[in-house]
Amino acid sequence: MNMYRLLSLLFVSMLFCGGSCERQDEYYITIENDSDKEIICIGSLYHSIVQDTICFKPMAKKEYRDLIKDSMIEPYSNRKIGINIVINYLQTYPNATWFLAVFNREDIDNMSCEEFKKAYPLKKEWQLTFEDLQACDWTLVYTPEE
Repeated sequence: MNMYRLLSLLFVSMLFCGGSCERQDEYYITIENDSDKEIICIGSLYHSIVQDTICFKPMAKKEYRDLIKDSMIEPYSNRKIGINIVINYLQTYPNATWFLAVFNREDIDNMSCEEFKKAYPLKKEWQLTFEDLQACDWTLVYTPEE
């Protein structure tokens, strides 16, 4: 590698690190599924998911695979999810709330969009601030009886 390329790479690295290559904190939340159903977790930083009543049924196979890969939690298991973007938002806007909802996967799979919108089978919604996440030690437990 010639000297010019090496200096360019070093300069670009410094730009991305903002003059400092200190590592920023990584934030994760663990969601425990205490039910016998596969659940899908959907989040919003802008409004309560209770107000949405939209269909979460993906139209394309790739969208469906992504939804399952990114959002599904197996029965009686847990999943650790990176939430840096959420935390950055909550720290930038101290009065902000993160809304996190739980749906049963079978409802998303088996209901038509019309049925889903009419029944809107939301199982749980958490309304969380940064302080709430710290207080629950970055772990949320979904129990279907709640």
